[in-house]
Order: sequence, then structure tokens, then C-alpha cells
Amino acid sequence: MAKLKRHLPMSVTIAIIIHVAAVLLLVVGYQMKRGAAPNLTPTINTVKAKVISSKQLDEDKKRKQEDIERKELERQKRLAEQERLKQKRLKQEEEKKKLEAMLEVEKKNALEAQKSAELERKKVEEAKKKAELEKKKIVEEAKKKAEQQKLAELKKVEAAKKAAAAKKLEEAKKLAAEQTAEQERLAKIIEQEEAELNAAELEAQRAAKSREMSRLIAQYQDAIRSRIQSRWRKPLNEQPEAWCKVYVLQTPGGYVENVVVEECTGDEAFRRSVEEAVWKSDPLPQPPSPELFDRELRFKFIPEI
Repeated sequence: MAKLKRHLPMSVTIAIIIHVAAVLLLVVGYQMKRGAAPNLTPTINTVKAKVISSKQLDEDKKRKQEDIERKELERQKRLAEQERLKQKRLKQEEEKKKLEAMLEVEKKNALEAQKSAELERKKVEEAKKKAELEKKKIVEEAKKKAEQQKLAELKKVEAAKKAAAAKKLEEAKKLAAEQTAEQERLAKIIEQEEAELNAAELEAQRAAKSREMSRLIAQYQDAIRSRIQSRWRKPLNEQPEAWCKVYVLQTPGGYVENVVVEECTGDEAFRRSVEEAVWKSDPLPQPPSPELFDRELRFKFIPEI
């Protein structure tokens, strides 16, 4: 009702204008009749006026308000979409930095392992060179000794030329037998030293491989614990010294098939939180080397509170 009253003066004004226009037309027509020849056909002038109702004005106003609200809603949506894209980009940059840091650590560990292996190889080479020098020294000493013995025997033979030919022949045979035995003894010593050297080199290679496998296993276990720790949610009843021994059955792709908490020092809520963390970690991280994969995993989970 208030809106109708507010627009009533405009309607009245229009009606007054129409009446005034009609009166003016009548006056002008009457004067034209008096000055002109009589015309049997009356002249009628029509004035068209358009009345704008209050309802139409309200609808226009409502449409304008709705258009304003629609544009504001679209602007808010655009701002929200820009913020979401910005957060997504920041998250991707953060994950990229974490991955680069992890790759840098792995590269550093690989370089350290390579340096360690190189050091072990140099030690083996030095030991091998040392053994070769010792072997060469033993051969030279044996040869020198054999030459000295041979010279001594020749002097004896020359001094005993007057002895019987049979005795001379027997002594020569004895000397040859002694030389053969000595050479065989030296050959056995050299063969034994070479076997010991090869065994030491093989043992060094085994030790280097064992250290590398131990490092990779520890890296694999740390990756699994880290994944589970990131998915673990602390229960309401805080238990700072609680831990669980967990058995996990996984597929080659790291997908969890079964989880069993075999032993736990915490209460039921703590046990369930550990079990749920393992399920949420599916799929588990892949081992750094395929030969380290095992379908059955057993580990001790101690939360980092």
C-alpha cells in the first residue's frame, strides 16, 4: 500500500496533462471552425500516453537487484576458484621441494656408499699388491738359495772328482730330488697365498654388499614407518610410551591385504589407531631394490608424539 501511494501523484499528473491537452485541442478546433469553411467531417486528434504501474516498477527494481546479486555471486565464485588454484599450486611446489630434498639425500647416501666401496676396493688392491711383492720376494729368495746350493754342490762335485762315478751320479740325483722338492714346496706356498688373497678379496666384496643391503633395508623400513606415522592419529587417551608389534601382508605393488597387531602395550583405542594408520598407508612405499620386497612384514611401531 505504501508503494501505491508513493506513485499516485505521477498518475494524477499524467491524467491532468491528458485533460489539459484535450481542452487545448477543443479550443483550437473551435477557433479553426470559426475562421474556416464548415467541414462536415469532424477532426479528432488522439494523444497517446503510457502509464507505468507501480507493479512494473517493482519488477524492474527486483530484476536489477537480482542481476546485481547474480554478478556478485559470480565474482565470489571466481575469487574462490582463484584461491583454490593458488593453494593447489602452493601445495604442488611444496611437494616438489620435499621430493627434491629426498632425492638429494638419496644421492648423498649413494655417493657415500660409492666412496666406501671405492675405499674397500683400494684396500683389496693394496693387499693384493703386497701379496704379489711377498710372493715375488719368496720366489727370488728361493731361486737365489737354489743357485747357492747348486754352486755349493758343484764345488763339492769338483772337489770329489776323484770319487767313484757311481757316487757322483747318486749325489747328482739326490741334488735334483732336493731341488724338485723345494720347488714343489715353494709352489704350494705360492698357491696357498693366492688362495688366501682371493678369499680376502671375496670376503671384502661380500662385506660391502652386506653393508649396502643393510642400508637399503633400513631405508625401506624407515619409509614404511614414516608413511604410517603420517597417517596415524593420536587417540584421546594419550599413552606416550605405548608401542605395537604389527604384521602386514602386502601384494607386489605395496597394496595392503591384511593387518594384524600381534602385540601392543597400549589400550584398545591405541591398538585400533595403529591398525587404521597401516590401512590408510595403502599402498606402502616400494623398496629401493626389488630383491628386498617381502609379502610379509613385521615391524615395531613406536609413535612420534
